[in-house]
Amino acid sequence: MAFTDIHCHILPAVDDGSQSLEETMEMLRIAEAEGIRRMIVTPHYKAGHRSPNEAKIMERVAMVQETIEKEGLHITLYPGNEIYYTSELEEKLEQKKAITMNHTDYLLVEFSPMEHFTYIRNAMNDILGLGYTPILAHVERYQCMLRDVENVEQLRSLGCFIQVNASSVTGGNGFKCKKFVHKLLKQNDVDFIGTDAHNTIKRKPEMKKCADLISRKYGKKYSKALMGGNAEEMLLS
Repeated sequence: MAFTDIHCHILPAVDDGSQSLEETMEMLRIAEAEGIRRMIVTPHYKAGHRSPNEAKIMERVAMVQETIEKEGLHITLYPGNEIYYTSELEEKLEQKKAITMNHTDYLLVEFSPMEHFTYIRNAMNDILGLGYTPILAHVERYQCMLRDVENVEQLRSLGCFIQVNASSVTGGNGFKCKKFVHKLLKQNDVDFIGTDAHNTIKRKPEMKKCADLISRKYGKKYSKALMGGNAEEMLLS
């Protein structure tokens, strides 16, 4: 099965992910060996910080894609952002300081891990009201979600999508995190799996172990949807 990674930080020298083209290419070699064939690159966007704008993201995607083809790798990159929510989100998108997932109506959004649920819920409602579909990045990081899994279900009932990091499924982020994520998986409350890869050491672009575990515990159909099928539908929307 070919995987699609919707959350990764592999563009060189734009955020706290890859710091060079050489590191980017090594990450991509790991990704290809893992079975990843499509990657939505999602450098951080945070208002008031030196984040790459749409033009720079598109330029870096084109440069890396050209190098991918020269090396003979079989991975296609798509542009995106991991956006730290701000009430000025619509303005930042209009100014092309931040971008949606492959220019669709989907947005990958993050918050402070300690943010109150009411704030997150209201922010998601605002995004939906603007005509976008929010994807909550790495849901397992938010304390308000860990404390009450029904908060996740409430967001999904609004029309939000939920992304989980592959390493959290396999236990790489601790037992408590793994237990929470598997509760979500058991309830079919996860929509996307991403690597959130930042480097070639502790935060690699790995998905195969996660896919095998989900397939074994929750079925091949669900695994296929989480590891690529849902992302493909998003990319084509």
